[in-house]
Amino acid sequence: MEEEEYLKPNRKSDRLSLLVSVVVHFVIGMLLICFGVFSSSPKSNVEADRPGGIVLTSVNANEQTEYIDQNDAQESQISDAFDAVDMPSEAAALSAAAASAAPELPVIEAPDLPGMPLESVATANANSMAEVAVAPSKVKRYQLTEADLENIAKDRAHFERLKPKGKATTINLFDGGSMIGRKFAFVIDRSHSMGGDGLGVLNEARKELSNAVSGLELNHEFQIIAYHDETTMITKRKLLIANDQNKQLVKNFFEGLGAFGSTEHFYGLIAGLDLGPDVLVLMTDGGSPALSPDQLKRVRKMAGGRTEIHCIQFGSGPLQDTDNFMKKLARQNGGSFRYINVYDWR
Repeated sequence: MEEEEYLKPNRKSDRLSLLVSVVVHFVIGMLLICFGVFSSSPKSNVEADRPGGIVLTSVNANEQTEYIDQNDAQESQISDAFDAVDMPSEAAALSAAAASAAPELPVIEAPDLPGMPLESVATANANSMAEVAVAPSKVKRYQLTEADLENIAKDRAHFERLKPKGKATTINLFDGGSMIGRKFAFVIDRSHSMGGDGLGVLNEARKELSNAVSGLELNHEFQIIAYHDETTMITKRKLLIANDQNKQLVKNFFEGLGAFGSTEHFYGLIAGLDLGPDVLVLMTDGGSPALSPDQLKRVRKMAGGRTEIHCIQFGSGPLQDTDNFMKKLARQNGGSFRYINVYDWR
């Protein structure tokens, strides 16, 4: 009996062994699964990054199969492009024939401009895109009217008169320095102080100017401008040709010339310069008002370096003002200055 109890299996021990075996196998299985996952993961990533493509196959003359991948296809395209550049003569002929079959575009011609003769007009041919010299179909010229011709003749005569004619001559007044020119303007003060009740200059000036004008030739011109607060001239307000008739007018001019009124030197100078002389002679006692700096500047601008201005001042006794406006006027315009003491005439 005791032996049978000893040989009787222990069911509790068997169950415990089975449970331990299951747990051990489960753990081993899980380890195998984890090891398999981690070991295969890099391989799957590599395969995922591997690029795909299309591979073409062909059979050559030796019945061998050739494989053409993407790189070979690109090289083939590049080779075809270079082959297209070297077009055979037949293909070039076909291209030229196609170009000749294109419709011709019109040629653009430049229009004729009125009053502007065109000898040759360069126009663009739209078919060949080349400049072609095309002669104008009609040349239009501007026709001068009778009025235009008359105005041109007047202008020509005017400028012809302005040209120097013949040789210049030399004159001097009151035994002074020489003045050289072809056109002379004598500007004399006729205010009260210059008359018989004053310095008595007008009578002496008549003698001097008559002698000076008598020596002029026909190619010379002159004018006398007398001023106080107004200006007056021999006849018309222009230079006179030095002929016998005009020379005789000098004496008559002084005989009818009275001395009165105030003095405006600037008026006389502007009137004389407006005639465009080569030489202008100013004769005055230099009374007030003197020329201002602005007036001197305007006179210099009007003379323009073309007219010499000579100044002769009259007075009784020695000269008092050593640098008056008359000296400045002569110095600024290339002329000379003289002072005359009227006591020397007596």
